[in-house]
Amino acid sequence: MVNDKVVQKAGSGKILSIVIPTYNMEKYLPACLDSVTDELVSDRLEVIVVNDGSTDGSLDIIRRYEQKRPDLIKVIDKANGHYGSCVNAGLGIATGKYFKILDADDWFDTSALVEFLQKLETCDTDLVITLRVDEIFDKDKKVDEIKHSFCSVFKDHVYRTDEFYIRTHSYEAEFGMNGMAYKTSLLKEMNFRLLEGINYTDTLYCFLPYSRVKDFIVYDLYLYHYRMGREGQSVDTESQKKNLMQIVHMVEAMFEKMDKENVGKHVRKNQAYFVDGVVNFCLLSLKMQSRIRPSDYSEFESLIKHIKNYRVRHKLFKKWYLKLWWVTEKAVVLDYALRFHSFVSVK
Repeated sequence: MVNDKVVQKAGSGKILSIVIPTYNMEKYLPACLDSVTDELVSDRLEVIVVNDGSTDGSLDIIRRYEQKRPDLIKVIDKANGHYGSCVNAGLGIATGKYFKILDADDWFDTSALVEFLQKLETCDTDLVITLRVDEIFDKDKKVDEIKHSFCSVFKDHVYRTDEFYIRTHSYEAEFGMNGMAYKTSLLKEMNFRLLEGINYTDTLYCFLPYSRVKDFIVYDLYLYHYRMGREGQSVDTESQKKNLMQIVHMVEAMFEKMDKENVGKHVRKNQAYFVDGVVNFCLLSLKMQSRIRPSDYSEFESLIKHIKNYRVRHKLFKKWYLKLWWVTEKAVVLDYALRFHSFVSVK
């Protein structure tokens, strides 16, 4: 395929907007902001730092970097509204041709960022994907790193989404928030908004715009460095157990979009790829529970109907308490099964 989406050099405005949602991240912000404000980084970058009602010194740190690179940094200081509200606020003022998220406890490889900005000058695909490095920490000491690449994708090649199966070409982490930059105009034209007031909305960033994406390109740049092992991360076990209903709300938002859309088979299968991962996360949280609140029964009954309708299968459904839920579709049955399982496990 001819890469007709790699076009002539763009104008002189912002080529990339990065939004950095920030809540009580004073410990990690300097490394994050250093990576995007280095003197090597051109003023074609726009860095929108959203302070989400932090109660520590995060805002003071942000203001210092605003003074360091006023040509790059924009600051939004607002009341706490969780992750989605930060992304929504950042998108609202973004002027870059492309839009990307960077979490405040993570960082970019600065050299890769410089090259990424150069490549975006001549890029015109709806979606641009770069690669990720998992930085694994034990407390504050780095113990390992894992690089994630595609198993069978040509770099610098334009792919059409209606001809591409994600599962065929990737392992598991490539089509994640960390690697995806969308055209800002695409997001604004679809009135893109993440759910507010809950965590775990980064997968919605991957999923919701995907049916609008016509083409994408993959650059062989390990741009995003993802910190793992930080206490209090939303993906740690305690947070996952505590926030089950937030995960359920996210899964249901994905299913509701699929209910409303009439898309081709390739796009539908790729939507299912994102849904499968989130359902897996939801089931892992569910099996940690000792009961389901009666007020949440209706949401679980809707969830299992959607799971069955879209043929989401997972080995966890072999667990007897989840199998009962699958067969009966009744949340009350799931509730009693989880209570019994919890009681037996404790004994």
